[in-house]
Amino acid sequence: MHHFMGITQIAQGLVATLGLLVAVSNFAAAATFEKVPPAQSDVQYQHGYAYISDLKYPSGFEHFDYTNPNAPKTGELRLSELGTWDTFNSATYKGRPQNGVYLWGHEMLLYDRLFVSAEDEPASFYCNLCEGVAYAPNGKWIQYKLRPNAYWHDGEPITVEDFVFTFNVYREALRIEARMAISRLDSIEVIDEDEIRIWVAPDHWNNPVTPLALGNLPILPKHYWQDRDINDITPQPPLGSGPYKPADYQIGSYIRWERVKNWWAKDLPPNRGRYNFDYIRWDYFRDTNSRFEALKSNVIDVREETNPKSWAIEYDFPAALRGAVKKEMQQMGLPGLMWWPILWNQDRERFKDIRVREALWLMYDFEWTNDTLEHGYWDYASSFFLNSPMGHQGLPSEDELKLLEPFRDQVPERVFTQPFSRPPHAGKGWHRDNVRRAIELLAAAGWQLEDGTLVNAKTGEPFVVRLIGLSPSQATHFQPYVKNLQRIGIDASVRALEVSNWLFRMRSGEFDGGCYWFIADNTPGLALMNRFTTASADQDYGENYANIRDPAVDFLVQKVFTARNKRDFYAATRALDRVMMWNFYYVTGRSRTKRPVVYWDKFGRMPIGPMKRRMDVDTWWWDERKAAASGAELDTTSETGAR
Repeated sequence: MHHFMGITQIAQGLVATLGLLVAVSNFAAAATFEKVPPAQSDVQYQHGYAYISDLKYPSGFEHFDYTNPNAPKTGELRLSELGTWDTFNSATYKGRPQNGVYLWGHEMLLYDRLFVSAEDEPASFYCNLCEGVAYAPNGKWIQYKLRPNAYWHDGEPITVEDFVFTFNVYREALRIEARMAISRLDSIEVIDEDEIRIWVAPDHWNNPVTPLALGNLPILPKHYWQDRDINDITPQPPLGSGPYKPADYQIGSYIRWERVKNWWAKDLPPNRGRYNFDYIRWDYFRDTNSRFEALKSNVIDVREETNPKSWAIEYDFPAALRGAVKKEMQQMGLPGLMWWPILWNQDRERFKDIRVREALWLMYDFEWTNDTLEHGYWDYASSFFLNSPMGHQGLPSEDELKLLEPFRDQVPERVFTQPFSRPPHAGKGWHRDNVRRAIELLAAAGWQLEDGTLVNAKTGEPFVVRLIGLSPSQATHFQPYVKNLQRIGIDASVRALEVSNWLFRMRSGEFDGGCYWFIADNTPGLALMNRFTTASADQDYGENYANIRDPAVDFLVQKVFTARNKRDFYAATRALDRVMMWNFYYVTGRSRTKRPVVYWDKFGRMPIGPMKRRMDVDTWWWDERKAAASGAELDTTSETGAR
């Protein structure tokens, strides 16, 4: 469910948290510092920016290794999504944007950004709307040299005024991700018609991701938006500049994007060989079953199969048996995906007690559920950064201890003394030692069994756990866990909600236990700020749905965010990982380090290694020979009917 994966940028750490909250509430109170223009010799433009690592591609490179510059520009790619949509605007939380206008990531088809991410590098970004980027050694300013030939879909040039307008719009945007990104910047200055300088707020000098604050946000057309409300639902397609524009759509049902044949950026090195389909279409489905039938029926072309049963035994329909539909596990170039872990709402008093959270963790038998119900499909998420050097390893290193020591009295002792591992005695489904220990922990926290019901020893209040998810398959996965909780007297249940209702409940805190996937990129500071910090918990529409307010977590996230080298970076991520896992804020279980992709075999693609994301939207191309060989035209109807 990648459409819920907004990367929110929240303030950092113990001290910086207060600073950010002030900044968010009063953008007019700009930082006061002397803004002395840099000497010309200090402005050294580069063709890209890399965070921690070095740029792989040199200046003047022709194209990314994973793209085909000679790919034919034709055909249509048909994709799917769950739920519905009602707006073309991703700068606001009003409504749900449709695929193609996401604020972050490769599925922003409508607008261009200053940078393009290289998907075969950990964290490298190459110039797109800019032809060069420079930044002060101390991080006080960032300067962009803009491309002179960029223009909007109506033919109007993209000017410095558009960048200034975008900067100011995102300062006031309802979308937290955009607002928090700009909060790290003090002001924008026009140098001349093709150069702008960004002055960085003093709290964020020497912050290695600050050049990305504006660089990864879509740039907006001033002449279109200046008389419209960017914070309102936008049911009509706005003016864009990107590789596609809407051709046909029905709100809530589908969207068909048409390639802009004269797209101004199509021949730039970061874009050469990308966006090869004449049309990209997303159809929206109510549930995973209808989505699966759509693939079988040749209504959609590609999807990630997240249902273990389907992956294991249900691809036995004719097109799959003859090889026209293929299954493939694609290695990810990212830490392992944490697939819909349970998180506890710590605005509910009972979940604030670590003894309660550990007891609930002990009652979840991932191995039994995975082997019995899900065909052994998943790995166990013993880390927020599984299969990555960012994850905890053994006992804390010397560098980690330097970070952890000031919080020795505020974090569990086991952070210092034990490597984290999965619950003991796993795989039995119902292990007496785990149950006994869980009951002991609950009793120590003030909960006792009375006539088979777990109640608060002082108030008599029953212990209630209402879990919510957004698909029947999630409810099925959690059902054994619910039964385990019921067997120790907890009034537990799970409900699968419609997507919009689930999202509303998660955002508003109307749940006991929720679930929300987590996948870190290779430099995850921004995601961590939004998911785990106090500032995000206290901010409306922040994505810290668990409402974690932990000074140690705030501090360590800050250290992740400001690390300037690999040693400091990995020390911070590993220490944070330990603190998060040993606090049992999440009941982790399912993880995977590969993408289970299913597709109709009618596309060309480059041979590639591990990548940070699925590559079909912008790097595959239509292969007429394969399409004919697959016999796809023979499968346009099935027992499910035609589209």
